[in-house]
Amino acid sequence: MEFMKYEGEWYVWAVLLITILIVLFMPKKNLTWAGLFITILFAGGLTWIGDTIVGSIFDLFTLAKKQTIELSDSLLISFVPSGIAAIYINFYKPEKAWVLAFIFTFLCFSLELGLVKVGYMINHDWNTWYGIPVYFIAFRFFFPWYSKLLLRKLVNI
Repeated sequence: MEFMKYEGEWYVWAVLLITILIVLFMPKKNLTWAGLFITILFAGGLTWIGDTIVGSIFDLFTLAKKQTIELSDSLLISFVPSGIAAIYINFYKPEKAWVLAFIFTFLCFSLELGLVKVGYMINHDWNTWYGIPVYFIAFRFFFPWYSKLLLRKLVNI
């Protein structure tokens, strides 16, 4: 297994490392460690499902110029979107929902655009800006709902 053999792979490793460090060392406001792990598993699973549908079934993009999953692809898909979701939920406040939705939408769009610009992600019948409505809906509507669900005391122990 070669390390850093794909164009732009350095970008993937840098974003992955920064995301993991932020998630580990951010002050825990809305999330406990258990909530953090649940969010990472849940958001990571959703990301894998979405990537499989959009990237593999519909073949709208390719990562690392290969149709197979590389180590950098799997770590990118598993931890960066779920880490961003965990950061969002940790700092989410209902009174700042619109501002946070715009900030995190712009962040995700910028990170995806970076993948394209460094040559790691190749779009087929897809434009990077197509993700903006998806990100916005996720950050404005889905993750606030998920945050309420996660923070609700479901079991009385």
